[in-house]
Amino acid sequence: MTTAEKLSKIQIEFKAKKSRFNSFGKYNFRSAEDILEALKPMNEKYRVYFTIDEKYIHTDQLPIIETKASMFDIDENNAIHSSAIVGVDLHQKGMATPQQFGSASSYAKKYALGNL
Repeated sequence: MTTAEKLSKIQIEFKAKKSRFNSFGKYNFRSAEDILEALKPMNEKYRVYFTIDEKYIHTDQLPIIETKASMFDIDENNAIHSSAIVGVDLHQKGMATPQQFGSASSYAKKYALGNL
C-alpha cells in the first residue's frame, strides 16, 4: 500500500470526538492532543507515525507560528506534510504572553493535523 493510500484509509477511518467544552464561547471542540491520541491506533495498523514541528516567524506587525504536521510511512520511508500558519494576538485581553503564544500554537497544531 502506498503512503497516499494509507493516508486515504486513515482519513476514512479516523474519528476524534469533540470532547472538550469552551465555557466562554459555549461550544465543544477537539484539541491537538485529542487528535493525536485518536491517531495512535493507526500507527500500528498502517505502520505510520505522526509528528508536529513548529517554527516562529518574526515580523514587524505580528508574530507568526508556522506548524507542520507530518505522517511518516515506515514501509516506504517517506512522508506527507501539511502546514498551518497562525498569527499571535499580543493584544488579546486576559492572557499573558506565554498564554497568547500557547493558544496560537494549539490552534495551529490542530489545523495542521486537520489539513492532513
